[in-house]
Amino acid sequence: MRFRPVALAAVALLLAGCTDQVAGTASPGAAGPSTPPSSSSPSPSVPAPTDEQLPDDPSFPTDTDPDSGPAQPGTDVNPATSIRVEGLRSDSDDSSARLVIDLSGSGVPEWTVGYSEATGPGGGPVDIQGDAFLRVQLRTGAEPGAGSTTRIALDPGPVAEALTTGLFEGTEEILIGVRGGELPFRAFALTDPGRIVIDVRSR
Repeated sequence: MRFRPVALAAVALLLAGCTDQVAGTASPGAAGPSTPPSSSSPSPSVPAPTDEQLPDDPSFPTDTDPDSGPAQPGTDVNPATSIRVEGLRSDSDDSSARLVIDLSGSGVPEWTVGYSEATGPGGGPVDIQGDAFLRVQLRTGAEPGAGSTTRIALDPGPVAEALTTGLFEGTEEILIGVRGGELPFRAFALTDPGRIVIDVRSR
């Protein structure tokens, strides 16, 4: 019987320690272990692609001159010649349109964008809506049959339609149909993941 007070005191100390630990976890100023994130929380390692928002500067782009860029490596080890076109995405409003060409790797191959006739890589005619046509060429080194087949229509906005038209001698092509003739545009590359972005703006 004389062990009972000691046992009760030990239990009381254990309960006090547990209470302090829980209170320390819940208290904003405590230095205890942080609460683990919920499994439904978004992963912080995949930020939203804010660089793909429509441009809000009315003075840009300002010309219709051709544009181009060199091959750029990404963080992954994949040569630019092994990258392929995976598909197209778009966004538009009444005054501007953005086309994003998604690539299969973290880098980008050599690319060019400029106004041309509505023809495919081999020179044959292409059925596409628009009054003027931007041709995007990417030197991916893809083999026949390896490219994406994508067609998208945009409304409203200065771009009517865009589609992948195939490849010729290692160069994949995308054709963009523009409403109202040749309009100012800009083009640039983004890596990690690899993308080519084309903005077209109404005059």
